[in-house]
Amino acid sequence: MTLITAAARLTGAGLLTLALAACMDVEMTIDIQSQTEAEATMVTAMAADMYQMIMAQSVEGEDEFCAEGELIERGDMMECHVVQSGPFAELDLDAEGGGPVIAAIGGGQVRVSFPTGDIAEAMAEDTGARDDPQMMAMITSMFEGHAITMTVAGGTITDTNMAIAADGQSASYAIPFTDLFASDLDLPAELYAVVQK
Repeated sequence: MTLITAAARLTGAGLLTLALAACMDVEMTIDIQSQTEAEATMVTAMAADMYQMIMAQSVEGEDEFCAEGELIERGDMMECHVVQSGPFAELDLDAEGGGPVIAAIGGGQVRVSFPTGDIAEAMAEDTGARDDPQMMAMITSMFEGHAITMTVAGGTITDTNMAIAADGQSASYAIPFTDLFASDLDLPAELYAVVQK
């Protein structure tokens, strides 16, 4: 499972269903609370009309949007918030399948990494767009302006290949959905940040 499908799983909806919803953004934040505990928050936002369409077509318990989270209405957008907190090992992040990996590395530092792997290829496969240029063009157009954003927070960032905030207390990286469908997407093997606690 890649980061993309891990995001879909955490929000309680299948990737293809989310792809059909189109107007969505996914944000995953890992907030390091101590050298042993963290809070992981996944927020998936989509247009309210698209949410209504998904709910009308979904079967209860199967690909239901936000089945395991808190649904919040913000104007014409619906947001699904899934929050977990506790010891690193107890967070259900599916690290073996491509979710974020959190580890204390000594000296009061905690390293958080997001394996990227073959993220673009997996997205194309899961949406069925890989061998269908028309499907690829349609999905790319639908996802214009939306992204998956990963953020690490909780202390001074001492090392990272992500963008550090002005106050130095967090690091983020946004991957536009349109780039995920581009054949020349060039991501490092992992996105990471080290937090000093």
